Amino acid sequence: MRFVGILLVVLLTAGAVAMPPLAQIEPGASPGRQEPPVAVCAIEEGSGRTTGLSVLSTIDGPLSLTVFAGGETAGSIGHRTGTNGAVTIPVVDVAAVGTVAGLVEMPIASSAAGVFVSGAETTSAEACASLPDATTFLTGATTASGDTFELHLMNPYAGSALVELTVQSEAGLESNERFDSVLVPPRSSRILDFTDLIPGREQISVLVETVDGRVMTVGRQGASGDSAVWRATSPAQEWLLPIPAGSGQRNLVIATPNNAEVEYQIDFYGPDGLEEGLLTGVLAPRGQAVVDVTSLTARETAVRVVATGPLVATMWQESEEGLSVTTASQVAANRWFLPNAARPEDGTATLVILNTAIDSGAVVVRPLREGAQELRLTVDPDTVTELALADGTGYLVESVGETVVLWTAKRPQSSSAAMGIPIFDG
Repeated sequence: MRFVGILLVVLLTAGAVAMPPLAQIEPGASPGRQEPPVAVCAIEEGSGRTTGLSVLSTIDGPLSLTVFAGGETAGSIGHRTGTNGAVTIPVVDVAAVGTVAGLVEMPIASSAAGVFVSGAETTSAEACASLPDATTFLTGATTASGDTFELHLMNPYAGSALVELTVQSEAGLESNERFDSVLVPPRSSRILDFTDLIPGREQISVLVETVDGRVMTVGRQGASGDSAVWRATSPAQEWLLPIPAGSGQRNLVIATPNNAEVEYQIDFYGPDGLEEGLLTGVLAPRGQAVVDVTSLTARETAVRVVATGPLVATMWQESEEGLSVTTASQVAANRWFLPNAARPEDGTATLVILNTAIDSGAVVVRPLREGAQELRLTVDPDTVTELALADGTGYLVESVGETVVLWTAKRPQSSSAAMGIPIFDG
């Protein structure tokens, strides 16, 4: 679906504001917790790719990473988040194990983990997930035009997991016995190569329903030599998505797992704030729609998607700099962690902030590295700001009003994008 001829220009406003300084990271342990909070991470190590796993926290506390493969522990390492509240662990220091799952035990609930995978010509970034929901949905995949797509099911727990997959494409409901009763053994992964299972499909959506146990699911898309990784997530009726500026193709993909029609409305954040109901439509049962954001504006922008039924909204951005895919956020928040957010050695990185509040918002952007200076700015209500990022392990973004935060990275011939992780505890 393409909507041509509408131009939205996003107002970028940044200025110094008076805001109390952030509290310093303090040594400590998780207060009142018998077991540490955990996150499940998608790891690629080997075949020319390596993973850096970043953990951010509001305290200087202990953490551990355990990598699982083939039903066994392939390696484990302990660490601390440190006085800056951030540490990056090269997975190659733990194990060289291929495409597997990692389990991170973090020091406190107000912590977050994410991965950054890099190769000679590829990059991808994604947040790790806490205990996955029983039903998750992934959309925006394709196996057409030489593109590749894999579904990675991860089970780092002690018991087996059993899932059912419902796969939809432009050809309809896909029938394949490989999608029925998929068993994921304990401390193992299952990878389904859709390039072989259903080749030549333009639009693929996958509903993952857990029958027993729990799995975390990510999609891996390959296109034009680059790759992208994004998580399956629970469907919802409202989504918020900051979108970075850029050339090339920027598509908003929305899809529903429901076997019933879903009405939707897309609101755009433009130079005058929020423009409600700019686009409306109806998704067919298990249907998908694609909105060409590039035809609307080349500037940084944002969208809000609201619907009468559950759906998932995903951003697909492809240009000469590579491919990035990321899922929108279901929430706005006052605090965000961005693991791994930093400028690559041979590239650039940006932070995209959407202010969803009705008033101008004071925002502090804090790099979590030694000697870094925090940036203080004001973001006007219902507008978007894009900032350049420097080196580091990750960022903490705090605001007076609620925001939604995303970060991007670009290298020659490769790019990545990842949504921030909201902090509601600590």
